[in-house]
Amino acid sequence: MSVPPERRGRTHIPENVVSKIATRAAQEVGGVVEVRRRGPVPRGRAADATVHGGLASLRLDVSVAYPVPIRSVADQLRRHVATRVHQMTGLAIGHVDIDVAALVPGARPAPGPEPAAGTVDETADTRPEVPA
Repeated sequence: MSVPPERRGRTHIPENVVSKIATRAAQEVGGVVEVRRRGPVPRGRAADATVHGGLASLRLDVSVAYPVPIRSVADQLRRHVATRVHQMTGLAIGHVDIDVAALVPGARPAPGPEPAAGTVDETADTRPEVPA
């Protein structure tokens, strides 16, 4: 007789592991140059995670390539990090706070994640072409 999964034990994922996953996921987003801590001396993790039960809240400090649309990068970053952390941990993501700590002129932004099959690129210009 097999024991049901909920009675076999529990899995605990520490906040520092969730932070590392969020940091790596953020580095996959186009336009993000670096995920880092503010201030002259790095103070630990680049992302902060708080986990209560099955719910995680995240905070990221990022530097962004200039000139890129910051709001667009932040929206994409928020979605991508929440998705990746959920996929890897099973945690629900309450919110992802993003602080743009720096703009980096001349930086080459990372290529960013490929859109999943069946998704629409929300940044694409979908307006019909108007003849001149």
